[in-house]
Amino acid sequence: MTWSVERRAGGVTVTNPDENIDTLLGWRWLRDHGEDPTSYNHETRQRRVDALGAAPVPADHASLTEVDGRPVLALSWSGGLAPTYVTLDTITTVLGDRPTPLARPWRRGDEVELTIETVEAVLDDDAALTTWLSDLATWGVARLAGFDGGHDQAQRLADRIGYVRTTIFGGLWDLASDVDTHDDTAYTQTFLAPHTDGTYSHDAPGLQMFCCTHRTGTGGESVIVDGMGIALDLKQQRPDCFDVLTRVPVPAHYLEAGIELRASRPALRVDPATGRLLQISLNNYDRSPMWLPPDEMAAFYEAYGALQRMADDSNRWLSIRLEAGDVLINDNWRVLHGRHAYAGERRFVGCYLNHEDFESRCRTLGIAY
Repeated sequence: MTWSVERRAGGVTVTNPDENIDTLLGWRWLRDHGEDPTSYNHETRQRRVDALGAAPVPADHASLTEVDGRPVLALSWSGGLAPTYVTLDTITTVLGDRPTPLARPWRRGDEVELTIETVEAVLDDDAALTTWLSDLATWGVARLAGFDGGHDQAQRLADRIGYVRTTIFGGLWDLASDVDTHDDTAYTQTFLAPHTDGTYSHDAPGLQMFCCTHRTGTGGESVIVDGMGIALDLKQQRPDCFDVLTRVPVPAHYLEAGIELRASRPALRVDPATGRLLQISLNNYDRSPMWLPPDEMAAFYEAYGALQRMADDSNRWLSIRLEAGDVLINDNWRVLHGRHAYAGERRFVGCYLNHEDFESRCRTLGIAY
C-alpha cells in the first residue's frame, strides 16, 4: 500500500506520492466526511453527521485498514464518540489529480473532427452514445445522421442524455421561418450572428439540439464558434478585456406579450481555482440597457466589442449545412451558434436540455468532463 498516515496535533497527515497527495486533514474535516454507517447513509448517499457546530475533538488513534474490501482511514475518538472512517477513494477524489477534461479549445483554422454516428445507433447502443457525447464534450458540438422521426424520436434522443427542458418555447419545439408563435430573429430567414441562448435566464439552457426534417433552397448553413477558444485568445491578447468580462454582469431580456424575462451575469464565467471557462454568455440581440460610470462603461464596451468581433470572425466558424435527417447538438454554455441567411425551407424539431444532466451522463459513461 502506497498510502501512509501520521496523527498530528491538528489532524492526520495523509501521504500518497502516486496520487500527488501529502496533506493534513483536520479533525473537523475527518468527522464531516465520515463514511461509516453512523456518519453516512449508504442507501440515500447523504451525510448523517453534523460537524458544523461541534468543536473539533482530536482522534485518539488513526490507522489504515479495510472495510468491506475497501481501503479506509479509520479513526477512534474519545468522549463516547463512535469510531468513524473515510475511504481512501474519497480522499483521492478530493485531493488527488483529477482526470483531464476532454475539452479541446479550437481557434481560427483548427480542424474539428466530428464522428457522425446514426440516430438508431445512439438510441440502442451505449458505445455509440459515448462516441456522440465524447464529441460534444471535446468540441462543444456533435452530429448525428439518420433522423427520420418527429417529436417522438427527438424526445427519445433527449432521454438518452437527460430530459427535455421546458422553457417559454415549450419542451420540444418546431423551428422554421413560418412559425409565428414567438417574435424572435430565429424565426426568420435573415443572417443570425453567433450568440448563446438564454442570456435572459438565470440558468441558461445547457444544450440545444436541432433535428432537421426538411431542407430546400440555398444558404442557411449553421455556424458554430468555440467560446472557449475565443476566451483563451482574448485572455492572451487583451487581458484587460478578459478581466472586465469576468467581473461585469451583463443584463439581458426576453420581452413579448405576457412575458418579461430578465437575468444578468458576466459574459465569461470562469472557475476561480483553475481559470477554466465554465460558461460564455454572449447575445447582443437580447442585451438590456445598462449603466456604469463613464470610464467603466467605456472599458465594458471595449471588452464586449472585442469578444463579439472574435465571434463574428468567419475564419473561426465551423459552418455546417444541415440536410433532412441531420442532427446537430451544441453546448450552449461553451459554443456560440448562428446561421447564414437563406432562401427556401429549413425546418427543425428541437429542444433544450440542462447542462447538469449532460455532465451527469458523461460521468456515468466514463467521459472525463
